[in-house]
Amino acid sequence: MLVERYDRRVYATIYRLVGSEPDARDLTQETFLRFFRSLDRFDSSRSLSAWLLRIASNQTVDFLRKRRIDTVSLDEEGRGEVLESLLQTDAWEDSSSDPNRERLEHLVTRLAPGYRIVLELRHAQGLQPGEIAEILDVTPATVRSRLHRAHRQLAGWLQGKDLSDL
Repeated sequence: MLVERYDRRVYATIYRLVGSEPDARDLTQETFLRFFRSLDRFDSSRSLSAWLLRIASNQTVDFLRKRRIDTVSLDEEGRGEVLESLLQTDAWEDSSSDPNRERLEHLVTRLAPGYRIVLELRHAQGLQPGEIAEILDVTPATVRSRLHRAHRQLAGWLQGKDLSDL
């Protein structure tokens, strides 16, 4: 029942981060295996979905680090303004009619895993910084900082580089 309820959400989150269906399926399966193996440690005062997404995000970040995907350092600053206009276009939704969606997805894959996961949880999952902080086991200020830096990096790329340069 839990798998049926959360499978699509976990898979969608992981898929948008790794961009590969087989990898996303494997990571989703591993997420649920780890979830069931550690059920005895679940704190019932916390959100079940937050705990499950924490496992999924940890799995995905570890996977991305091991794959050594071409990333930008978490400390590297971008140029330009925050991407509010692009992010407001619902480019994170599954809308093939939005011309910005493919461009945004391509640019997001260039970000460090720590940036990618906060963007995914905030914009695609619609979670608030406090909820994201709980999932990632960081402070809400860290989440806001990573979101801001990710937005700035994306804006810098959009303003200063053509996609063919990436």
